[in-house]
Amino acid sequence: MSPTYTKFTNGHLIDNGQLYENADIYINNETKKISHAPSNENLITKVIDLHGQYLAPGYLDIQNNGIYGLNFSALDENSTPEDIALFAQFYKDAMKKYLSTGVTGICPTVTSNFPEVYKKVLKFYKKSRLSNQSDSLGAHLEGPFINLKKKGCHPTETFVDAKDGEAKKLFDIYGGELNVLNNVCIITAAPEIPGVLEAIPTLTEKGIVFSIGHTMADYETGLKAIENGATMITHLYNAMPQPHHRNAGVVGLINTPVTSNTPYFGMIADGVHVDASMINLAYKSNPEKCVLVTDAMHLIGLADGTYKWDQQYIVKTGDRLYLKGTDTLAGAATTLPQCVRNLMKWSEISLPEAVKTCTNNAAVSIGVQNERGFLNVGCDADFVVLNKEGYVQKIFKLGQEVQSSDIIVENSKLLASL
Repeated sequence: MSPTYTKFTNGHLIDNGQLYENADIYINNETKKISHAPSNENLITKVIDLHGQYLAPGYLDIQNNGIYGLNFSALDENSTPEDIALFAQFYKDAMKKYLSTGVTGICPTVTSNFPEVYKKVLKFYKKSRLSNQSDSLGAHLEGPFINLKKKGCHPTETFVDAKDGEAKKLFDIYGGELNVLNNVCIITAAPEIPGVLEAIPTLTEKGIVFSIGHTMADYETGLKAIENGATMITHLYNAMPQPHHRNAGVVGLINTPVTSNTPYFGMIADGVHVDASMINLAYKSNPEKCVLVTDAMHLIGLADGTYKWDQQYIVKTGDRLYLKGTDTLAGAATTLPQCVRNLMKWSEISLPEAVKTCTNNAAVSIGVQNERGFLNVGCDADFVVLNKEGYVQKIFKLGQEVQSSDIIVENSKLLASL
């Protein structure tokens, strides 16, 4: 029996940083993948009118610490079977909600922790392919092999080195080699920590992306990390020495003339973590390697208010998070579509160019470009439908339509302008 197809028409396609006007796209209803146009039009059983809007690959968020109240590091050695069951349901519900923002794939990020935490949580982050929620692309392990001087909000009691153990030490901390290989996509570590530089080749040979981050590494150490297989920098500018014209540091790696293998770099374009001018500087330096990320805390998607976080309280006001009773910034909760719109404005670039940073660039940076992140034949039918300002109007996950929560943001801004 021949497969049937769905046709998306009367719109424009965004891919590869380009706009393809008045172009159609087809999906195979059986495989849920992008397809060539069928030879027989009678096999087209559904036609979706885009009404002149823009269809792009679903967004990918490769660094995010939590969503809709769920902290991706929430389980520990004291978690009971009941706690784990509740976490599983919470995770499923939160990933459904996150899909409504236009993010069809995410690397759930686990910050520096003890081995017991990794043993409990990583199994939830095995790569998935689902039609009703954001997929996991594999976990992003941020720490605990990081520099005390650039600890951020990571708990220092978890910090370790890899001396005399190298890759084995990393695997042991993360709950064993199989736990990593089955469930992890990215590891962020500081290359100057003893044993880490030597561990990079083993990790990358096994398909793990190594990202430089939370580091005091100088430019030369960063180059050694790249030579050993590092292909990424975690949240550029944050938790690393700032560049100097005679000492470029890790930031200087993004357009170094020493190697053609310049690393991809995550960038948080939320207007909180990095100034707009520095976002523009980095993007213009190497747009092909820029990957927008949210690095959001688990309060993203929740209403404004005061929330308990460990032994502290955080006040959420819009996209900004502060420690209660202080002016200390605790982080941000900006969606990826808003980061795309920010980049468009700050760097004065087109919608296709901005979208590329969290679709094509993100996919290639973690090696999933043959599965998602592009509008190529054979890629999953994960799409966002955008208006010309970059607001997500609809989401399609494996061809199934999902309502957008970004429309609420758009409507509220329209009302505020009246």
